[in-house]
Amino acid sequence: MKLFYTLLLFSLQISVFSQRFDGQWKGGFTDNSTSFVGFGGENIDYVLELECRGSKVHGYSYTYFKEGPKRYYTICKLTGTLNKATREISVTEFEVTKKNTPPDFRNCFQTHKLRYSQDSDALEILEGTWIPAPNQQGNCGFGKTTLARRLIKKAPLRNNPKTNTTIAKKTTPFRDMNQASKPPVAIKQKSIVKDQNKKPVTSFKPPVTKKEDVVKNDKPFKTDIPLIKPFSIKEEAGIPSKLPFEKRSKAVLKTIEIEQETFTVQVYDNGEIDGDSVSVFYNGSLLASHERLSDKPITFNLSLNKSNNSNELTMYAENLGEIPPNTALMIVTDGDKRYEVRITSDTQKNGTIAFTHKKSLADKN
Repeated sequence: MKLFYTLLLFSLQISVFSQRFDGQWKGGFTDNSTSFVGFGGENIDYVLELECRGSKVHGYSYTYFKEGPKRYYTICKLTGTLNKATREISVTEFEVTKKNTPPDFRNCFQTHKLRYSQDSDALEILEGTWIPAPNQQGNCGFGKTTLARRLIKKAPLRNNPKTNTTIAKKTTPFRDMNQASKPPVAIKQKSIVKDQNKKPVTSFKPPVTKKEDVVKNDKPFKTDIPLIKPFSIKEEAGIPSKLPFEKRSKAVLKTIEIEQETFTVQVYDNGEIDGDSVSVFYNGSLLASHERLSDKPITFNLSLNKSNNSNELTMYAENLGEIPPNTALMIVTDGDKRYEVRITSDTQKNGTIAFTHKKSLADKN
């Protein structure tokens, strides 16, 4: 029995660990050879965007380098493998999807073999070496790779009977954007206007502006839980019948089951703050427009439309920042449950998170 629990604990640790590779890693690699014209021994900015499924890895690499005053880049598809037991990952580039390079630049695909480690409680590291991918012509060089990202630490909450923790009342479901006869709606703060085509819609009401107690960690990082800003729904003329985000492809990155009537979503920049700007839509309605991502959260208090099979929160990239693609860390709080999701979007694809209602035993009966 003791052996069984030991194996179970080990398997759970491996499962949790494998999730650490998902998302974006930023850093660079050095070319330790002198043969590859284009890098010349410099430290090159390098970004990996990874998605792990079991031992298989897929994603993209982003390479940035300078020649004189100009900055160039290449974006490649990659595939690879993950060894959960040794915490090692190997990824190989195989296709260029986009590039802006000098005329005489010779592209060489690379294979990066990296090992995971954690430096303190705030930083995760992938470190190792790179070599040319198989079947490359000529000498493409070799070197070292170091990537990192910051850890977002959970801020545990405790109930205080003296604190008024009133949450926003349940709202009427958002407008379905698939109905062509009805224009989409925009969200603006501190403004409530009745929908002329329907019965009055109840806007989100802000909670009483008292701060909840937050238990601070020894090394806090993003531990402040800000007050939730009120959002109200207002019909506005002049909004195009087809919003820009609908013209891009959609990638549902994760589906989360929600138990409570309302839940909170906080959106941060994922990793280095590089000027990413986004608009956020929920079930087709605009929640925030051209918001700049930072280490301070953009906070939304949402409720599910239970008549929908799925409620979707979509991140639309208004720009790509200094280091494409546009990436964000989303923290979802559903009662005492907490989820972290990394969202990626660019000028061709929106990042979407789906929320569904988790039925209780009473609902099922």
